[in-house]
Amino acid sequence: MRHYSTSILRPILITLLSAFFIVSGCKVKPKKQTPVVSQGVVNYAISYSPEIKAKNFSFLLPEEMHYFFRPGQERISFEGDMGIYSLDFISNHKTDSSTTLLKIINRKMFVPASESNKLFIFQQLKEGKVSFEKDTTRTILGYEAKKAVIKLEKNNSEIIVWYTSEIAIPTTNKNTPFAEIPGVLLEFSIYYNDVMFALKPLSIFGDTLPESLFEVPADYQPASIQEIEQTISTIIK
Repeated sequence: MRHYSTSILRPILITLLSAFFIVSGCKVKPKKQTPVVSQGVVNYAISYSPEIKAKNFSFLLPEEMHYFFRPGQERISFEGDMGIYSLDFISNHKTDSSTTLLKIINRKMFVPASESNKLFIFQQLKEGKVSFEKDTTRTILGYEAKKAVIKLEKNNSEIIVWYTSEIAIPTTNKNTPFAEIPGVLLEFSIYYNDVMFALKPLSIFGDTLPESLFEVPADYQPASIQEIEQTISTIIK
């Protein structure tokens, strides 16, 4: 049996170890997994054009929107400055129903409605046609966002939508004109009474949401959708 001296083995071992570490360093690192949020809230900042900001009613326009979600249930909440009013839309996909709530000063109203009717605040988008730019992506708040475009025939304009599929909520957008978009909206715009609301996310939190958040409070009184629309129109003229 042949024996090798230590002086011969040492450079061989060094070479083998160096090769091992080089190969190990070249291994493909696993792709970072973005946490899947099954329930929580997305908080948005709302901005307006300079022309709208110059209007005498601009101080009444909401500055934030909150989107609460969990499997089968969603809530969209707008709140006016100084707490003068709040406007909420609650969707329950388990019972195929939606509810509009409006609180203005001390008056509290709600309107139950079939989920097949799109929420009135999105009505000016209902004729829009959605197209997707599948190869266009960007990162928003740590989530991969994809791009969609809604073309509005009425005023020959378009709305850019950035959305993510990395938040697990399969029923999102179901009762809105964004229903074709397969993910949670991150950056987008809406029109209401010819006012454009541009929304950008401030934060996304995963959290366990209480059932009461998706229920009509006991102190809200029934009203008609026309009554609520007329009341909102006095704010957003």
